[in-house]
Amino acid sequence: MRWEERLQQHLIRRILWYAFGAVFLLGAFVRWSCLPQLAADLQYMNMSWYTAIKQGGMAAVLAPDLQWTYSPMHLYVWALAARLFPTADDILVLKGVSLLMEAGLVLCACLLVWQVLTPKHRPLGLFAAFALLWLNPVLVLNASLWGQTDASYVALSLLSLWLILKGRPGWAMVSFGLAIAFKLQAVFLLPLLLVVWFLTEKKFSLMWFLLIPAVWAVTGIPMALLGESPLYAVTVYLGQTSLYVKPTYNCPNFYALLGDALGTKQMVQGIWQRIGLALAVGALGGMAVWLLLKRARLSGRLALLLGAWCVLACIFFLPRMHERYGLAGEVLLALWAVTLWKPRGFLWVLWGLFPTVSAYCEYLFRAPIFSLQLGGAMNLALLCVLTWELIRDVREGAMLAASQGTPWLDTAPAPADWL
Repeated sequence: MRWEERLQQHLIRRILWYAFGAVFLLGAFVRWSCLPQLAADLQYMNMSWYTAIKQGGMAAVLAPDLQWTYSPMHLYVWALAARLFPTADDILVLKGVSLLMEAGLVLCACLLVWQVLTPKHRPLGLFAAFALLWLNPVLVLNASLWGQTDASYVALSLLSLWLILKGRPGWAMVSFGLAIAFKLQAVFLLPLLLVVWFLTEKKFSLMWFLLIPAVWAVTGIPMALLGESPLYAVTVYLGQTSLYVKPTYNCPNFYALLGDALGTKQMVQGIWQRIGLALAVGALGGMAVWLLLKRARLSGRLALLLGAWCVLACIFFLPRMHERYGLAGEVLLALWAVTLWKPRGFLWVLWGLFPTVSAYCEYLFRAPIFSLQLGGAMNLALLCVLTWELIRDVREGAMLAASQGTPWLDTAPAPADWL
């Protein structure tokens, strides 16, 4: 019938909009279902801190018995939330803040993938990126169920990379400084920014990097009004690093892979931690040296892959890691898979998802999917595969430039292959 034909044409023309809406509603339903759940961190730490802020202001949470260990940026955000919603349920406010941070992460990720893709492939690519992130179990468990704030620094880190690709290094460094001010784990992406300085087509001064520590330090100045050091934003992380001393905190990495070989003696664990630290520095430095020797031209897609690799390499080899610390790498890996648009890219995303989700289930529900040691083996395999992907991407770019008869360093990045 005629009205059915009109309905068909309407749905065909606007199918992506309806798909966006369906994915959003599905993800919102899952998050709403997770809101009543209480993780130990939220129940015994964040809620007690937030209660102190509501009752006595920001200074009250700094009492020694409350053992405040978070950055001052968290204090500012929660104090603002307490001022705006003084009568709201504490759990809903804390999880609402986490969900707003997660929404910012998804928004910055969409901006980044839009920047990297060619105009022809942007609509479908944007939908794929949105669906991969909004329905991602790790993001759902992290923010809406656990009530964690890791999305804050990841969002600002993605924004920093987007600004770099847009040719705005100053604002990019400001954004990255804010990311570190939220959580120190943002530093895992610093090697990517340094490589970008060497290899990007749009050159910028190394002096812009001074904005990172400057912004980081400035965020702690308001703490001086509360009787703390003006460098509180920096010194608070020293307390965090001294608080956590175990080789791994439920993170499926190198130390989980060692199993019983890690032992229980502090001296043996210290030896393995120093070995892991050396492996991390060697892996990051070796990859950087190889990229510089190859005079690689850092396209947007390669930047996504290199960022994911840097984060996952740090998480795998560095000691004292938690299962949550790889969030930025997992998000960048998903965005890279979208820009690659080949089955193997999405396979690697799925491969990396299981060890992390299993570790989350161990902490949240005491019911992992499989052992932490198997998760470490899977992450080692993933890191090897991504190393191979990096080498392959760089070599394919060099071969393409050679076939065109131009030096690779001066060629434009190859478009994504949307087969």
